[in-house]
Amino acid sequence: MTKQKGPLQDMVPLRSGVLVPRRFHDELHEHVTTQLPSRKYRKPLKAKDMVAHSYYVTLDPWLVGACVSHWERHDELEVRFLGCQYCSVRYYERT
Repeated sequence: MTKQKGPLQDMVPLRSGVLVPRRFHDELHEHVTTQLPSRKYRKPLKAKDMVAHSYYVTLDPWLVGACVSHWERHDELEVRFLGCQYCSVRYYERT
């Protein structure tokens, strides 16, 4: 786990215990919620599939996955988790 510098109020604690910068969290959430409607139903999605490729390559893939997992567990995205909770690659499905 990487420690982030800056005031704690500028950070969002995820369920996993990871702290992510609020700006990153909010921008990514807005992006994913606007991209998700264009994704097909009944097709397994990885976290990276919920982000436009040109934007995804500028991000930390691990943090993207951590945020999507957190949002799914808190019903903040219209997706459900598919598969094993211990798998390193998590798949989701639009609901």
